[in-house]
Amino acid sequence: MRSILYLIVLITPLTTNAQITNSEFGNWIMVFNQTRLHEKWSLHSEAQFRSYSLDPNTEQILLRGGVNFHLNKSVVFTGGYGWITNYANDGEVIKDQHTEEHRTWQQTSLKSNYGRVQIEHRYRLEQRWINNYKTINYKDRIRYLLRATIPFNKKDLVKNTLFASFYNELFIHFQNEPFDRNRLYGALGFQFTNKSNIQLGYLAQTVNKTTKHYLQIAVNYNIDFRKKDLNQ
Repeated sequence: MRSILYLIVLITPLTTNAQITNSEFGNWIMVFNQTRLHEKWSLHSEAQFRSYSLDPNTEQILLRGGVNFHLNKSVVFTGGYGWITNYANDGEVIKDQHTEEHRTWQQTSLKSNYGRVQIEHRYRLEQRWINNYKTINYKDRIRYLLRATIPFNKKDLVKNTLFASFYNELFIHFQNEPFDRNRLYGALGFQFTNKSNIQLGYLAQTVNKTTKHYLQIAVNYNIDFRKKDLNQ
């Protein structure tokens, strides 16, 4: 069972005939936070800077926030808003040309453990208003992510744990051409404290039949205001 789950995470659906047209790596720098307010409620926030190349050449800036409802330790429901700016590649078209997107989103996250391996299924719906300063286009999209997180030197993700994380995420439009994109990701991470870690990873993103490669740095830092944690 465990081997099958790993295989599902590592495959890239719908991209077996993808053409790699740009060997230059881009990069994503990301910061994520969850602020726990109550046994049932928390806030989600994130900021991402995405670049066409390893040198700064802005591709996208993404800011996203949300409210989480924790049904239990395994099931979390979230609703939120995102503001995204997409920039054209300076080397291809007019410099600083960009579009803005306003996005509302709802998701369900399901987590389970198989031994020391944590499996996450994430289902997300998005309502997207894309403004190119001439017209506003509305699109719906659904996303499905399957992630495996594997700690190496400890059984759980606690302080001083070295771990690996892998996921595959599929994006589907509700419009005529359903396939939007696919993301395949692998990373090594280190858990500094019970509530913070850093991950260094690689992402292959396939849009249509072209694949772009990115190096990623992700920082996760969580805050807990629940009374039982104040004296820890």
